[in-house]
Amino acid sequence: MTYDTRLTLETGGLRRAIFHGVDFILLLVLRLRRPSGEVLAAAEVGQFLPDASVRLCKNNLPPSLYPPTNHHLTECQIRQTLPARSLERTCAPVPGAMPDEEGVMACDVCGAHAPNKCSACKQVAYCTKEHQKQDWKRHKEVCRPFVVCSSPELGRHLLASRDLTPGDVILSELPLVVGPKHHSQEEAVLCLLCHRPAILDTDYRCPRCLWPVCGPDCPGDAKTHAHECVVLRVDPQQSRRNVTSQRGYHYEAITPLRCLLQQRRSPRKWRQILEMEAHEGDRGPGTDAYRCTPFGDDPLPEVEVRERVVGYLKTNFLDKLPESGVEPLLEDTSEKTLLRLCGVLDVNALELSLPFGTEIVALYPTAYLLEHSCVPNTRHSFETAPGTRQYRVTVTAARGIRRGEHITTMYTHALWGTQARREHLKATKYFSCRCQRCADPTELGTFVSAMKCLGANSEGTPCGGIQLPLSPLEEDSDWKCDRCPITLSSSQVNDLVTRIGDEVENILRGGPTVKQLEELLDKVSTFLHPNHYHCYAIKHSLVQLYGHQHGYKPQQLTQQQLDKKYDMCRGLLTTTETLDPGNARLALYSSVLQYETHNAVVQSARRRLSQQPPGIGREELASKVKEARQLLVRAGQALAPEPELSAGGRMLCLVDKSLKELDIWVKELGLSGTDRG
Repeated sequence: MTYDTRLTLETGGLRRAIFHGVDFILLLVLRLRRPSGEVLAAAEVGQFLPDASVRLCKNNLPPSLYPPTNHHLTECQIRQTLPARSLERTCAPVPGAMPDEEGVMACDVCGAHAPNKCSACKQVAYCTKEHQKQDWKRHKEVCRPFVVCSSPELGRHLLASRDLTPGDVILSELPLVVGPKHHSQEEAVLCLLCHRPAILDTDYRCPRCLWPVCGPDCPGDAKTHAHECVVLRVDPQQSRRNVTSQRGYHYEAITPLRCLLQQRRSPRKWRQILEMEAHEGDRGPGTDAYRCTPFGDDPLPEVEVRERVVGYLKTNFLDKLPESGVEPLLEDTSEKTLLRLCGVLDVNALELSLPFGTEIVALYPTAYLLEHSCVPNTRHSFETAPGTRQYRVTVTAARGIRRGEHITTMYTHALWGTQARREHLKATKYFSCRCQRCADPTELGTFVSAMKCLGANSEGTPCGGIQLPLSPLEEDSDWKCDRCPITLSSSQVNDLVTRIGDEVENILRGGPTVKQLEELLDKVSTFLHPNHYHCYAIKHSLVQLYGHQHGYKPQQLTQQQLDKKYDMCRGLLTTTETLDPGNARLALYSSVLQYETHNAVVQSARRRLSQQPPGIGREELASKVKEARQLLVRAGQALAPEPELSAGGRMLCLVDKSLKELDIWVKELGLSGTDRG
């Protein structure tokens, strides 16, 4: 057999092989000769052998061409026979090694019985740890449940390489860089070691650069600060002059500086950072992305990133490095590079909320490739406790993900309406979302953006219709009533929703009372659908005040108020579970609603049971107890992945405590396990 390379292929005929548990037909290559008769070395065969010359495919040949059925090759034998490059190039490993009749898989190295599966993918097994270590260099490339793909529309993104079930770990990794938010609205200064709030008028400062730290026993990473400290101490007088004002500390410049320092600290991380998208063409002067929000209550004029970050770093520190006598740390400190780093952070960084109330950002080597969807199929959690795993992100499947399906997260808030989400994505991520939820005027039947129509019929009676956008993917789409001819312009809807949103936000920030929220809900309900996201925010706060605020304690609530709380919780749960069926982004919202629904059920049951005679029968009581318990169990399941010190972790403790109290009460009532559910 002669090919264009003028190489002669000598084969050993067809062989039947078991490759990752799948039956294959193998065209066995014995040797490859040059026209002179010289036999190529194995390494040369890998370079010249055309893909088509090795037929490694599923066993679908006609019976006349089947090889002897008693000739089986293990993958190990295949690899010994064929050049590795030829095999890897012509057939990607097929996941799902089949177990034998006894249910034991074969070792991926030697073919022997292997009871130990790979703990990550569970698709291959090994007979010994030594064989697992030996095979890791090859297996790690296919162990990950995703592949990195690229397209003109999406850029680089992730596709599932096998079917995933809810809870499967997709990736878990430490960050490349962690630091203060680039567009920060924090008023408090931060400790550069642990990112806790620091106090200006104390003696706790780094003795070299004079930037504040939280205290002498800071648990943060001193090694991380050591590198930036070399730069920041070039001009220590800058810190001394501004010791009483947080404006002297441009924290938004710290994380870009930490990225810049990877040039010398870790060239590998530096290359990974530079590979990330920065959308430099969309970040010109005058755009929203080109501006930083200043610190403090004292209003400052808008300051461009060029001044707040680039100018600050170069004028005070970077330009002084050559004359400071400090060994050069950085090769590239150009304005262009610094601006690119700001873009990389804006586009790719993930935000972390720390237990002590501060927010930071982190760049991850793979997680940044997760594409956006308004109904994402993954959830992520962060390890915030000090230690070697601090800031590690773990991404898991929120629902079943089919092989070949896009792996997605969400870049914006799941409880915003379509217009708000799309405007936010356009301004911060530079694309317009066209997902299923955005394209649906009803937003999957939840109506979280819908307006009430204020039109009336000929008799003056309100028509009772709903205003929805005609084309939700168009920014200037008109809104039309589903019952009458009245149409609103996009600008009219935006103006009304914005004004209502400002009022809702101001009241919620001020620690409102039940009465204030009830009055606000009545007011906005004149214009908004009951499921509108502004109504959702009011109701979600309201159900947490019923039973907790002074004057509305459990024993003070009327039965009507308890029923109102229950109905409100159930309505909010329906909306939440429709928008986020896998608890990808709204696990805390969902668990709070389940917990408060349980409170309403239990309090109502206790009250009826205490009546003389009891106002609830044993069968109905058992049903109520079962409902309450199921609510708590579901809340606990939704919060299980949350870190211990996070808000979700604290909520989980409350749920667990309530579940124990409920079980004690059930035991006192003498209800059986069946009654409890």
